[in-house]
Amino acid sequence: MRYLAVIMMLFTSFKIDKTESIEEHSIDQVYSKVELDSGTLNEDGEDIDFIFVEDEIKAGRYEVSITDGPGDLYEINGTDYFVKFIGYYGYAGYGEEGLLIINSYGTGKFMKYDD
Repeated sequence: MRYLAVIMMLFTSFKIDKTESIEEHSIDQVYSKVELDSGTLNEDGEDIDFIFVEDEIKAGRYEVSITDGPGDLYEINGTDYFVKFIGYYGYAGYGEEGLLIINSYGTGKFMKYDD
């Protein structure tokens, strides 16, 4: 009986620790990168190669890796999608893996896996 109680305590503490180690970040907006024709200029008359437009990702749960993108955007690796978080996310470097959960409104959250 004591052995079972010890096993249950270890399982419970592992489960709690695992849950607490996941960082959750709310997504403000999803964008897609649109390549532009050669010779396209911005409002200052400078050449630009692409723009970011508001977009939607189909509602669901996706295992993804994100990296730093331009400005406040973070690239979803292997796609033309970028996300902007509500508040400060921080440095993602060359890739942080996690679960991207998109709701039916086109927003959602990114749950960063513990390293």
